[in-house]
Amino acid sequence: MEGLTKAMAIDLAPFGIRVNSIAPTFIETPMTRPYFEDPAFRSAVLAKIKLGRLGQVEDVMGPVVFLASDASALMTGTSVVIDGGWTAE
Repeated sequence: MEGLTKAMAIDLAPFGIRVNSIAPTFIETPMTRPYFEDPAFRSAVLAKIKLGRLGQVEDVMGPVVFLASDASALMTGTSVVIDGGWTAE
């Protein structure tokens, strides 16, 4: 996905079109909630998320608004990682 984001950013930048992506960790939603009812799965996921909690939809809302706003006017070809520290290692 990050490669596609970068390629599209390069191709579309001359037209003033910015392309960025958001890479979240596991987000708890009605569709994902049943998976987290399995204690082993939940424990394995939480062991990797350094902040020690599942992501919530609200955790993704701020970056979405930021990328859609003029505050990110010079950003293109990047991925905003919202993973609670999963990839920090």
